[in-house]
Amino acid sequence: MLNRMTSDKRVKFKSTPLKDDFIRDLRSRVNEYFKTNEISPYANMEMYIKTALAIVMWLACFGLIMSGTLGNLGLFLTYFAWGFVIIFIAFNIMHDATHDAYSENQKVNQFWSYSMDFVGGNQYLFRRMHGAHHGYVNIHGIDVTLETHGQFRFSPDEPWLPKHKWQHFYTFGLYALAMLHWVTIKDFKWFFVESNIGNQKNIKHPLKEYVILFIGKAFYYGTGFILPMIFLPQSAGFIFMCWIFMHFLPGLTFALMFQVTHVYEGTTYPLPDEKGNIENNYALHVLETTADFCRHSKLGTWLMGGINIHVIHHLFPKVCHVHYSALTDILKETCDDHQIVYQENKRFLTALRKHYEMLKILSKPNAEVARAGKATLARTA
Repeated sequence: MLNRMTSDKRVKFKSTPLKDDFIRDLRSRVNEYFKTNEISPYANMEMYIKTALAIVMWLACFGLIMSGTLGNLGLFLTYFAWGFVIIFIAFNIMHDATHDAYSENQKVNQFWSYSMDFVGGNQYLFRRMHGAHHGYVNIHGIDVTLETHGQFRFSPDEPWLPKHKWQHFYTFGLYALAMLHWVTIKDFKWFFVESNIGNQKNIKHPLKEYVILFIGKAFYYGTGFILPMIFLPQSAGFIFMCWIFMHFLPGLTFALMFQVTHVYEGTTYPLPDEKGNIENNYALHVLETTADFCRHSKLGTWLMGGINIHVIHHLFPKVCHVHYSALTDILKETCDDHQIVYQENKRFLTALRKHYEMLKILSKPNAEVARAGKATLARTA
């Protein structure tokens, strides 16, 4: 049960005027950028085209599968491509919509949020869980992305188990199961087994959300393998195998894109004091627990929906990802002016190596990690 891992404290950030100077300046510059360029922080034509393309790609894959014209190899490859289309939808549409960054109209955001249910997840639960992560990055007990029920050790405050000494080897293989685990187990577990999500205690989910959960799963399983089993000439076993394997490489991609931005050599793991206070403000906390990668890769950023440009996303989550590149230039300039470190990896392989190194550090029972970064330590007034 997560209860044993969830902090009993109501954690909050405790800042100082000196620490707040940076975020005030950054907000001013970001607001000026949108005002000067007369653009909205929400979706633009690029985002609308991506949305249309995602829908067309999903329909093309589903239509090709259901056409009954594919041989075994063609069917397997189409399922394989479909998995990446699903991840594309999650990265590029769902993620923005559940952050209310797609549109200033909340109904539009809610509509596109249901793309999460469309691709096997649950938007209601994602909002709650992802919000817990956003609010408390790398804080043990309330950042739910650190909680793996002992399977991995992503935090030095997670109890060490003997198997963790091998985690820098086995973790990547299990990452490949992340997407399949999400669409078959994770949502049900958090609806029916857990009662706490981060700082949210004793949660009671609305009845309608249970109904939506089952409708979404029925749609995903129905389109994914039930209808193909009924109408295609291939055996049910082969179709189910195609559906299972469809999740593996996209799952690995999904897990790695997120993990390398927070769990890496050089990040920090702050702990609240006995009153539940984190001696920092949220902006500096993000800069000390989050790193970007490949932010100058236009194709990579386009495909990943800006997941690689992660720092500015945490600081301005209600801004659509199509603006991240420009805003990160402003962020870096502001960091330089305030002598604050902006963490960035030029190449994905560098980010991956740093993730591996942190997994290796945390594989030891006496792992030593930083609890605060230079910006926090230098601004104690």
